[in-house]
Amino acid sequence: MARIERHGHSWRAVYIGADGRREREVLPAHTKAEAREMAAKLERRAWLQRRGLELGPEELTGTLAELCSWWLEKRCPEASRMGGAVAGLVKHVIHAPLGATPLNRLRAHHFDDLLHEREAAGAAPATVNNLRAQLRTVFSKAKKAGRWFGDNPLDSIERRKVPKRAYRTLSPVQIGRMLAEVPEDWRPLFACAALGLRKGELFALRKSDVDLARGTITVARSHDRDSTKGGVAAVLPLPSALRPWIEHQLEHAPGPLVFPAPDGSQRKREADPQKILRHALARAGIVDGYEHRCRWCGHKERASDAEPRFCPTCRKTTDGCGRRLAEPRGRRLCPVALHIPIRFHDLRHTFATELLRRGVDSYRVQRLMRHSDVRVTLGTYAHLLVEDLRDAAEAHTPLPNTSITPRSKSRAENSAPIEPHTLRQTPPGTGNAARVSEKDRLRGLERETGFEPATLSLGS
Repeated sequence: MARIERHGHSWRAVYIGADGRREREVLPAHTKAEAREMAAKLERRAWLQRRGLELGPEELTGTLAELCSWWLEKRCPEASRMGGAVAGLVKHVIHAPLGATPLNRLRAHHFDDLLHEREAAGAAPATVNNLRAQLRTVFSKAKKAGRWFGDNPLDSIERRKVPKRAYRTLSPVQIGRMLAEVPEDWRPLFACAALGLRKGELFALRKSDVDLARGTITVARSHDRDSTKGGVAAVLPLPSALRPWIEHQLEHAPGPLVFPAPDGSQRKREADPQKILRHALARAGIVDGYEHRCRWCGHKERASDAEPRFCPTCRKTTDGCGRRLAEPRGRRLCPVALHIPIRFHDLRHTFATELLRRGVDSYRVQRLMRHSDVRVTLGTYAHLLVEDLRDAAEAHTPLPNTSITPRSKSRAENSAPIEPHTLRQTPPGTGNAARVSEKDRLRGLERETGFEPATLSLGS
């Protein structure tokens, strides 16, 4: 028989749980009678769970926030919890008014309204889909644990359509210019990012994972986890271009890691090579342009170069030392680089892009990128199809390099000299007689112009 007891300013239920052991659970009850009712429901739910029977809606207790908190503590993967991937669930569900909704009153429209509110607030479709997926996982795990019954309320809510994006990548020449501007302690890591490894996999790569004799690298962990994102260890070939970088790190890097911090420890998850990449690209001149700004009046203008420019508003009459200028000019504008929209992770995309551009088949690219399915590879890099086929179409299109001029209707234009390699079109409906007269006319023009008959195109 379940009983209740006082617990500070609230009530606590004491009952036999689903595993047969005594459980104590704090109740969100305001009165003693309400606490007794909740304790009886908890005991009945545990009784049904011990016998494998299905729960009814009247057996559900607690709120949505409590259910999500249970999932975060008991069922959420550690990588998602440590990486901050569940921040949206905590902010918009657990700490929001929706989190106080009792489970026996939850319906699908509550979540549909939540997702529409996030869209109206400016959230991207991928962000909305991520929140939907987390809620769907919460109820799926809760149903298996006996904390939810019936259908998953998120199954009836459609996913938002996420537009495909074309990832910005670097050419081999740009990679060389970028590496020359990267700080020395980060340069080997940036060079080996061209192998297609993720940031966490580079941080956690150990010297024991490198086999120089066989020319392989074993990718088995990421950050502080003993597994990669896909959960499967992979043995990758070591390209000869990267071998000098790896040999240098094996010999000079302190500690057991290939790319450690200066003190030999593993770089933290919060370490951001994105800033280093952005500044290196700016110093190498790989930018989308420059914005020239005046530090006095705020005037701004965009340009493709960082050449000196002067403000059209602020007039300067001296040279800064009190001497007057012969020709007064505006104050010099300060050029600020407009960084290209590229991330450190896009170096991984650069690796796959170059493989596909050089004719490597998609199956081997999938194996090197360690994608779960070849469709992931083709879907991510579908933007290559148009631009990279353009060169083939330009080089092998079976059409002559000719110019088409309309047939003139005036006699004066008809009697004008005919340029060689010019296509003439005969109006439709002309019979054999018209073709014969056309041949005769072209022979007459041949005698006048001196061109061979083969250079004159006849209409068909």
